[in-house]
Amino acid sequence: MPGGRKGKRGPRSDGRRFLDALLWLARSGGRWRDLPEKFGPYQTAKRRYYRWVEQGVIDRIFEAVSDDPDIEWLAIDATVIRAQAQARGTDKKGGAQA
Repeated sequence: MPGGRKGKRGPRSDGRRFLDALLWLARSGGRWRDLPEKFGPYQTAKRRYYRWVEQGVIDRIFEAVSDDPDIEWLAIDATVIRAQAQARGTDKKGGAQA
């Protein structure tokens, strides 16, 4: 198999796990250091990400995904948006704020 370390067979790391790590970062807005342990060492994912950026792999992925965007499933539902208690203009007991 191509890849592998110094004569050993198999890929060096799991591509699916790396992509899952990128998706986790995009969803959470976290830093590389905040990456959960299940994705492996954050330094490995960070190095691979910057290597892919330099090689243009990330750009090619975005181009492939955005060729025919299918956003028919996209819906915004206001029931999941919650306001904080201070935003409603009352105190904790329900009375008007002074």
